[in-house]
Amino acid sequence: MVSFTFSRIYIFTFLPLVLGTFYYLLNRRDLAKADIFEQYIIFYFALGVAGSGIGNFFSHFFMSDIVAESIGWTPGSPFQLEVAFTNLAIGLLGLIAVSRKDGFREASVIAATVFAVGATIVHFMDIIETGNLSPGNSIQNIANILKPAILIFLLSGIRRLQKNGFEPNHYAGSSVIRHLSIGAGVITALSATAVALGFAFEMPALMSVIATAASLAIVAIISKRGG
Repeated sequence: MVSFTFSRIYIFTFLPLVLGTFYYLLNRRDLAKADIFEQYIIFYFALGVAGSGIGNFFSHFFMSDIVAESIGWTPGSPFQLEVAFTNLAIGLLGLIAVSRKDGFREASVIAATVFAVGATIVHFMDIIETGNLSPGNSIQNIANILKPAILIFLLSGIRRLQKNGFEPNHYAGSSVIRHLSIGAGVITALSATAVALGFAFEMPALMSVIATAASLAIVAIISKRGG
């Protein structure tokens, strides 16, 4: 369970940064400062919010007893199904936010932040009351804190640049937005599937490697076609 927890944290918290950096290296000559913030938040919405939310939906809905075991909680509670649909709602918000530039992004970040921070508070309360240090109850809180912090930082940076009159230049063309949105959607589906399969077949490390390699290939294709 520890390896699976670390795999989820890697895919949904750090892999978006890897993909954003890779895209930057492929297109750095064409990117303005506003573009850099934009590329990172696109991948973060795709993986950190959409991929995580949809992946968690599948986990809580179809493998609820396994998830409960990883958290150290009693299996069989129907509340996990409610949590599954909450994750699905946040995941869909993140997927839509990829191609949006308006206040929909703020709403998506607020929803993801409240849920993640709220979950962390509940986990810490359980740790204090019961001493439950199961991976899903303790280690997972790293992602619950880091993801909202990164999203807020990126979105604040974009809004600050817009306030000063800077807009992303590289993403002005509709073809770039289209390719990025399609690619982000594919990466979302890929990451959610990788986590579900890694959980089901107990091969989280292998699924992390496959998800990384495939996502990097998709980013390279996006860069070639849309960049």
